Amino acid sequence: MFLMWGLLQEKITSTVYSTGDPLDPFAVHERFEYGVLLNAVQAFFSCTTASVYLLLRSRHSQNSTSLLARLGLDVLTPRGCQRVLIARGKRPASAREPTGLSRYISPLAQKYLLISAMQSTGSWLSIVSLRFLSFPAITLAKSSKLVPVLLMNVLLYRRKFAAYKYVVVFLVTIGVYMFMALGKPSSKKHTPSGSGHIGMFLLAIHLLLDGAINSTQDDVFATFGTEIVTGTQMMLVMNAISASYMTLALLLPDGLGPFIMSHVRLALASLVHPHWIASVLAGGLAGPTPLSLTPQIVGGAQFLLRHPDAARDVALYALAGAGGQIAIFETLERFGSLTLVSITVTRKLFTMLLSILVYQHHLRSLQWVGVAIVFAGLFIELREKQRQSAAARAAKSQ
Repeated sequence: MFLMWGLLQEKITSTVYSTGDPLDPFAVHERFEYGVLLNAVQAFFSCTTASVYLLLRSRHSQNSTSLLARLGLDVLTPRGCQRVLIARGKRPASAREPTGLSRYISPLAQKYLLISAMQSTGSWLSIVSLRFLSFPAITLAKSSKLVPVLLMNVLLYRRKFAAYKYVVVFLVTIGVYMFMALGKPSSKKHTPSGSGHIGMFLLAIHLLLDGAINSTQDDVFATFGTEIVTGTQMMLVMNAISASYMTLALLLPDGLGPFIMSHVRLALASLVHPHWIASVLAGGLAGPTPLSLTPQIVGGAQFLLRHPDAARDVALYALAGAGGQIAIFETLERFGSLTLVSITVTRKLFTMLLSILVYQHHLRSLQWVGVAIVFAGLFIELREKQRQSAAARAAKSQ
């Protein structure tokens, strides 16, 4: 599912869609630049898929009579969450009533709101970075997800890891840097100079958010237990919240982000003028960006109506992503985020190779060395996992 999802993401963000024959002088040629709409469609598809999956799994259950219980969402209420925390010893038995903010929004719902906000922001940054970097470069950078996951687990939740994991992080970081730094400069005319640094900056934020997401998901399962919170329930809630975020964003005026940023940059430049930093802040700005009052959803819908082939690609992209998420969240529930990342980065190797094959990207020899270093580190990770599993089975058999 995610091999198809990756190829479709690259196609949607890099294809110039035409309203007719590409050689027709009256045809309209334009790129799909509605990342928020793409994320919204993905979230709605994922919500529907997760709901159907949960209902099918609970159809023979005798205990789940209400729809809320069958979907496993009753624990999201403040009192339902409090009962679970008391039962698991995370709250004293005397704490019968939630206090503070937890009286209105349960601790579990608060975690989901945080995760969904980070997920929506990270997905949008990933899509925007495709304007500045090639898809194979982004895919390989995402293969370094072990780095932020490890970092955020240590910083946010004070977890400790074996020494070999730090070796893996070092190798992955070096390999990704070689791949990104030694690539050929983009020959696209529309790509501004220094755009590679912008893309790498966006990717770095995306990866840090990813690390925070995975470590927080681990904390949710550790706190509430997989018998209460399942992977697919988490998928449903997170995508429902993300869909709400995206819908609100789509109702805002188109170009609101550039409009605000241009005014902020000009205001900052005026504060530091005549320092050279002022010219950097105001660089490329002929004046404040005009604000369109048309909601973003209108422009996105009009684009899809003009280009039915783009609408088909978006629907297939969302369907493939929803199917892949089922497997992701089931794995996350059973094995944790580090195991999940070890699996998904292996998949990213094939995604990257498939992208190079299908879209004919060209890599330098030293970039292939960087790829080899990354996957040497990942191979160490997988071998250590296998060794630890074998040692645990041997100890259990004794």
